[in-house]
Amino acid sequence: MKKEGVILILYQGKSRKFIIVLLSLYTCLTLYFLFLGFDRSSSSLDQGLRYSLTPQGIPLHFPMGRDFKIWFFEMGNFIAFIPFGMVIPLLFRCGFIRFISLFILCITMIETVQMISRLGAFDIDDILINTLGAAVGYGAQRVVMHQRNTLKGLIRIFLTAIIFSMVTISVVGGLNHYLDNVDGKSVALNELASSDGAVTWDEELSGFTVGQTNVEPQINLYSREKQKTDEFSYLLNGKYKNMTGYFAIPDDIFRTASNESITVSFIADGTEIYSLVVSANSGENHPDSFRIPLKGVNALTIKVFNDDSNAMTNIVMWDITLTEPNTGQKFINSIKSMF
Repeated sequence: MKKEGVILILYQGKSRKFIIVLLSLYTCLTLYFLFLGFDRSSSSLDQGLRYSLTPQGIPLHFPMGRDFKIWFFEMGNFIAFIPFGMVIPLLFRCGFIRFISLFILCITMIETVQMISRLGAFDIDDILINTLGAAVGYGAQRVVMHQRNTLKGLIRIFLTAIIFSMVTISVVGGLNHYLDNVDGKSVALNELASSDGAVTWDEELSGFTVGQTNVEPQINLYSREKQKTDEFSYLLNGKYKNMTGYFAIPDDIFRTASNESITVSFIADGTEIYSLVVSANSGENHPDSFRIPLKGVNALTIKVFNDDSNAMTNIVMWDITLTEPNTGQKFINSIKSMF
């Protein structure tokens, strides 16, 4: 074992050759799964170049509430590259900056070949998660300073890598949970000034029944005293993340209406992004909810169409709120806007 500064060169002679052979075999296995595994060749037929150059975040999440296959691939992209960070610095003289730079170069080349061969896609997020795995492995072998060229030392490095991995998954997974599931400040739609058209809100928040269920609006109520066809707009300036609310046909209208449909369209910057279609003759009557993504929307228009000849047949919407991104989401959005 040699020492140069704080860089330790381990494994000489037969043990070094054995470790290099194992690393080579592991590299071949990793490349197989990256290019041929999971039936990539058959799924790549007639596909063009696929790539994603905009970072969406570090793809490492908790498994709860996620598709198992997607979560499995995320974990694989992280865990599979930890051994490279553990072993390569033990075989070759390289500090962290040099190692991670060469690793990023190599994994970028692999992602490029995946894209060109149509056996995968160039994804900047994959590069991030692969690099994070390699960095965790590098950190694990650097923490264990003694007996690293012995079986006991290797076990310590392996256990340290497990601990580092669990901590990393907890931190990154927790951060992603916060970014994905925690909302920021909520604003009632009736608190915003209409930029075009007029909308009437029931100031008394009158209660009503839907399917024999008593409904008591708590935030706002799109007034039942409105025209059959209504249209109004708001300037959002990209400030909000989503909009939620409830809609239904009250029982008193439901019992007297015909079978014509009522449609509510939500139009973002000139493009319809969501619509509600209900009929008073559907055979069932119950409250429903909606959740509409508004990320990057500058102008929102709401159109209400009532095809029924009965002027009283109108949809009722209540407790409509818009939610801002949380502090972390705002920070990430500001960074993305720079690119």
